[in-house]
Amino acid sequence: MSTTQAALYDLTLTQLSPDAKSVGIEHGTFDRHGVSSKDLRTLLLAAAAVAPKATYPLSPEIRITAPTGRYVVQLKEGRLQFVSWASAKSRGGNPTVDQILGIVSGEMTEGDAAFEAPSESATGDSTSSGFGRYSFIALMVIVIVGVNGFTFWNAKRPPGNFLPSYTLLQKEPGDRVLATVSGDYETGREPGDRRLQIGRDGNVVWIKFGANRSIKQQNNFTVKATDIAGKAGLLTSTNGMINIKDPSTLVYFGDTYVRTVK
Repeated sequence: MSTTQAALYDLTLTQLSPDAKSVGIEHGTFDRHGVSSKDLRTLLLAAAAVAPKATYPLSPEIRITAPTGRYVVQLKEGRLQFVSWASAKSRGGNPTVDQILGIVSGEMTEGDAAFEAPSESATGDSTSSGFGRYSFIALMVIVIVGVNGFTFWNAKRPPGNFLPSYTLLQKEPGDRVLATVSGDYETGREPGDRRLQIGRDGNVVWIKFGANRSIKQQNNFTVKATDIAGKAGLLTSTNGMINIKDPSTLVYFGDTYVRTVK
């Protein structure tokens, strides 16, 4: 049995649905453990297909922990971009899905996958060739140090660093906020519009509509009532914040949701 078939991987998906078929800030971070090579390939193919939709300010990625090391697959510029710091020869580039699988399984090296900078033509002199090679190495050192630095900072930062300053409310006032805000809210009634269904118990259903009000996408999460500079808000379990403008209007990731009347 090959290493590719036997290996299991731990993944962290950021701003990607668990099946990697959609991107969005609402997805937050999701961990998957014990993923087989077959399932990893399916996820990477799905991520490659959805990569053109990963536009600013989105920065979706898949972090892979494998027996051979740690890797990052970013959805950027409409394709998959790969960063490896599994060895002293770590590199970044734009490999195919099969090349990524070969690298993380150990059946292929970054060099085998043509991760190195394009070689100079046979007519180039040794000075220009050496300069290009060392420039590439210096660039990749900067990239790898940057990725590791971000990983360390992101792991150590307290939750909510990208959120406004807030204070979680105690149970009684928090329950009052949830009771007041519970209900259904929508951004509109056209395909692509969204709905928030907020329960008094803090359970929330987020829905994106397709044609004829069909459910194109659905995410479930929970919220806790907060105080944001004297105004009520809802902290989501996906590290987002729902701002309460008034009892009938919510703002979530810049979109305005208005309470619906049944």
